Amino acid sequence: MGKIVLDLQLEALSKDSDVLNLLRKAYVVARKLKLDEFEEWVNSELNGYKDGNKIPEYRKVKGEVKGWNPYHGWIPMIMKDTEIENMISEHLVSDSIPNLKNVYDSANGSNATLQFNAGMNNLLSKLSDFNTKYALMISANQIYNIMERVRNIVLDWSITLEENDILGEGLQFTKREKDIAVSSSTINNYTNNFYGDVRETQIQQDTSESTQK
Repeated sequence: MGKIVLDLQLEALSKDSDVLNLLRKAYVVARKLKLDEFEEWVNSELNGYKDGNKIPEYRKVKGEVKGWNPYHGWIPMIMKDTEIENMISEHLVSDSIPNLKNVYDSANGSNATLQFNAGMNNLLSKLSDFNTKYALMISANQIYNIMERVRNIVLDWSITLEENDILGEGLQFTKREKDIAVSSSTINNYTNNFYGDVRETQIQQDTSESTQK
């Protein structure tokens, strides 16, 4: 077997590689090097960001808020307050990369539907004086951009490891490589700039009720 860090770079560079497999390989590297913060980031990307976990800024999406009308399907929500409208049209997506990939592959260039949680849905019902379910419609391209950002992060991280003489041999790392990894502030603080503070939501595929957007 070759150098796993270099293999990681090659996989990240390949347009045919699967981002899910890339993350799994990155998880192995991070765990073996005892890089807890990066391991946690990879795990969150693989399994979704749980309640209480910070969500990276690159997962921010912006779209159009619509309400469900039983006679006309999804219709735009009209807001008199532009500031509130801008606030509710921007969210952080907490879903796992596997789920995002499934939604993107199924979208075929159409919109994806972000369902609001119960609290936000109740607020929107009060603001609009219309009690129904609300959702944020975003372009599928925004999902693609999230997946590509993840790929680029893994690539850049693997280059940082190489620059610090951490390459691995097969699936093993020397004690020296492990010591360098845990003592390097550049490597240990790699995830510090990922996170923002925007409302969280979950993404769902468009259903038969989502034909009008």
